[in-house]
Amino acid sequence: MNLTGHDYAGWSDEELRRAESVAHRFLEDNGPQIHESFQAKVEQLQQLAKALRYRRMNLDERLECFAQITEIAKSLSEDAEAFFKLASEPLVARMLSKVGQKPEK
Repeated sequence: MNLTGHDYAGWSDEELRRAESVAHRFLEDNGPQIHESFQAKVEQLQQLAKALRYRRMNLDERLECFAQITEIAKSLSEDAEAFFKLASEPLVARMLSKVGQKPEK
């Protein structure tokens, strides 16, 4: 399992729990900035979508608008995926390390 360059297969349960905790703390501590970044991109998308409906544009302008929408949407997707991986990979690695082990009593 090497999704972000980390080889979690060799990490101990304690190390994986610590990675989960650090990821959780990072996302919690940076929640307002993460929100602002996502919100700004969503607002840009809204403005571009409105421009498509209400502004008279020639073909080149419309194509530029679609290109900008594509770039912003891709950026949103990449950001969301990165934050998801940050928090989920140690958790998934820890779960996978327990597969085949006897259940704890």
